[in-house]
Amino acid sequence: MVRIGRSPYEAMFGCTARTGLLSIGLPNDEINSLRTEEDVEELLKQMQETGLHDSKQNIEQVISPISEQQENMMDTDTNLRKCERCFIFLEADNESTNCMNCQRHEQIQNERHKSSECLKKQAKKMMTISNKKFTPLEVGTTVKVSIPDVDRARGSPRNLLAVITQVEDDLYKLGTENGIIKHLYTRSQIDPCKECFVDLVSVNTEKEITLREAAGFSSVTGSQGYKRCNCKLKCRTNKCICRLEGILLCNSKCHNSMPCENK
Repeated sequence: MVRIGRSPYEAMFGCTARTGLLSIGLPNDEINSLRTEEDVEELLKQMQETGLHDSKQNIEQVISPISEQQENMMDTDTNLRKCERCFIFLEADNESTNCMNCQRHEQIQNERHKSSECLKKQAKKMMTISNKKFTPLEVGTTVKVSIPDVDRARGSPRNLLAVITQVEDDLYKLGTENGIIKHLYTRSQIDPCKECFVDLVSVNTEKEITLREAAGFSSVTGSQGYKRCNCKLKCRTNKCICRLEGILLCNSKCHNSMPCENK
């Protein structure tokens, strides 16, 4: 509620959530006079008898086509007006140019627009705090990127060394010797290194790779384990997927820990 300035119910339906007796459609002026459950039951019976609680009848009146008699009344009676959006007749005491349904729809759109503006303000505030906490980095700086556990194989390093190749709207494009990482990173996602471990000249700018692929290139056991072999002949020939790749070694997930010569 703090970030969008209102409850999710208000942002969805354009009004506050009804609780208690208001949730069953009782008039506000009658609720204060109710004392017991019998009073509530008696009021509901009266509403059903008078037709105030019959929603089906109200819907039929709204969707019923306009007759010629109503059109003639529109021409003779200046008090009858049409809604500017749905063109249904308005009540005489309705001073607005739109009907109740259109007003409700407009209110919902306004609440959602205000919620969107509050989210944008919250995002700007978070970016301001982040910029004050983390100093901006320049192109050519070697940074350290944390590798998620799902992208990391057994025995793989926890971090990946890369170099900043481009800065776009406070977002950093990173590159490695094996290619350019596809995704952009914020300042809080990377940590600068004091020494220059990766040079801009050594970056392969002709190829784009994912962080998982970059982590696999820097690992001695390959990627996180989707590539594995099921060899039963100790991985001696090129029929072994790991040996065929040339740079991959069999890991503990290959061939059910059977004897292997590709380790």
